Amino acid sequence: MLRVNDPIYRKGLEALPAHVAVLDARGSIVVVNRAWTAFGDSQGAKGDPGVAVGADYLAVCRQAATQDPLAKRALLGIEAVLDGQAEEFTLEYPCHGPSERCWFLMTVTPLDRHERIGAVISHTDITARITADRERQAADARYRAIYENAPVGIAELTPAGRWVCANDRFRRILGYESRELEQKLERDFIHAEDNEAEGALMEVLRSGSVGSVALEKRMGRKDGAFVWVRSTTSCIRAPDGGVENYVVAIEDISERRQAEARQQTLMHEVAHRGKNLLAVIQSIASSSLRGTGSLDDARRAFEGRLQALSKTFDTLTNEAFSGAPLDVVLSNELSAFGGRVKWSGPSVVLAVKAAQTFALVAHELATNASKYGALSAPEGRVRIQWEVGGSAGEERLKFEWREEGGPPAEPPRRQGFGSMLIMSVAGAEFGCKPEVSYATPGFAYRFDAQLKKLGAAPSDTRVRSKLKSDVTRALYEEWARCRGASGALPRLDVFDWRRFAPTGVLAVARIDRDERPQLIQIGRGLVEELGGPFRERELTEEEQEGLLAAYGRCASKGEPCHEYLHCNFGDGEPVTFERLIVPFSAGADNEVTHVAAAVVFGGQTRLKEP
Repeated sequence: MLRVNDPIYRKGLEALPAHVAVLDARGSIVVVNRAWTAFGDSQGAKGDPGVAVGADYLAVCRQAATQDPLAKRALLGIEAVLDGQAEEFTLEYPCHGPSERCWFLMTVTPLDRHERIGAVISHTDITARITADRERQAADARYRAIYENAPVGIAELTPAGRWVCANDRFRRILGYESRELEQKLERDFIHAEDNEAEGALMEVLRSGSVGSVALEKRMGRKDGAFVWVRSTTSCIRAPDGGVENYVVAIEDISERRQAEARQQTLMHEVAHRGKNLLAVIQSIASSSLRGTGSLDDARRAFEGRLQALSKTFDTLTNEAFSGAPLDVVLSNELSAFGGRVKWSGPSVVLAVKAAQTFALVAHELATNASKYGALSAPEGRVRIQWEVGGSAGEERLKFEWREEGGPPAEPPRRQGFGSMLIMSVAGAEFGCKPEVSYATPGFAYRFDAQLKKLGAAPSDTRVRSKLKSDVTRALYEEWARCRGASGALPRLDVFDWRRFAPTGVLAVARIDRDERPQLIQIGRGLVEELGGPFRERELTEEEQEGLLAAYGRCASKGEPCHEYLHCNFGDGEPVTFERLIVPFSAGADNEVTHVAAAVVFGGQTRLKEP
């Protein structure tokens, strides 16, 4: 028997947010809650006896079923539950009013599963869920349209390097069908010379220090050709922070690379014409000075100066370098004077703009010295010294140019461009106030500037002084430039890996928390030199120090390590190589997380110990 007037029963029924009605075994409404009545009122059924207590609800449904298929399904479901043929019936249906669109979920359950005494009908508002589902479906459709019609190739890649899916543009760039891509690994497409840069950048991405990485590289097409692409890779992160998948976007840049190659050719032609112009000047000078044997020394000096200018021109136009050593800039400008100019000081790498200004200053000082100063007299000399001092992060570069043995120095009668260059321009660029002195012993020029205004000083000049190859010196100087004056470890994501990858001599290792190194990238040149994969068991005990143990030492010290090794791999041909190892950090805590090594082979001759 239904206890519809039980106070607890009534309160529970009224507390429900759904529209609820209770039917007896014949399908008549015996009780409804306020939500049921309020909804009927809002739909224009206020006072309608068909939905009120005492109404034959089945009769109402039968009448509606003659015109509405959903009403017919509802009728059959309600009858099945009342007759004990179904334990539950559910139906989602629209119920749109004059001013809004709504959807409901009808649920019919028996009052008692053992006795046929009636059923409970509830109508729950599911408009929010239906709206969200439709919005998600629309967003998915928009994404699919963008994905398939994007002007760039887009693909998803697993951490193991397998393709999950790719859009039409991606497939057309590489010439593969979807099922063909799924059977290949990502590394199968990368040009051998780009593998090292790709591996280093992917390690940066895996470390979590950046959200995406970009690289211009060559990818192999199905027809065997290689296409230049700009590849941008980002991560889909798992809840634990690990990499779930990668999203790779590629843009065909073949035409742009071809245009750049043509532009580079034109730039080389311009540089060549500039050198030709200097050659013409040399020829004119030689012709003008020809005729007296006493002018031979003057002619050689003049030609040497022009050659030094040509070297400076080459240095300043070579944008492949991110900086220039101070002593190299001086050498370019002053080598024509031979032993009459001496310089000394620690290794300092100047930033590009500072190097350009410093080269102009050095050239102006040299020109003035040769015309009016110490270098205009046979016994004249120039002494150049610089030093780096100060606390960490506040280091300063003190530079001095001092002439002696020449005529007494006198201030110029007017301030020309040269004076403005060495004083105003240099002062603005270096963030200091240069000083000059004119005295009987000779002219002097000095400045005291913050090191960070000019570039960075390599922290371990002892290591740099031992470097022999161009590659190891370039790696060291780029590492020192990234480290800067603060002394913090270079960040893994700011180092220019693409500059060194083509050399084929880079090896990269990840450092575990217990400072154990794990090789993640081995240079192509190393593999080719050894004739196969690098395996520790091929080395003697003495040569073990030349492998992962050296990486561990570098990680432990947090400083560059340099050494010469002589290894015999059992084939009767010993190999000598120079190795520089430098540490990096992938986070903000300045902890060593990776080390990179440049391994340069010196052939089969044992090098003398430095």
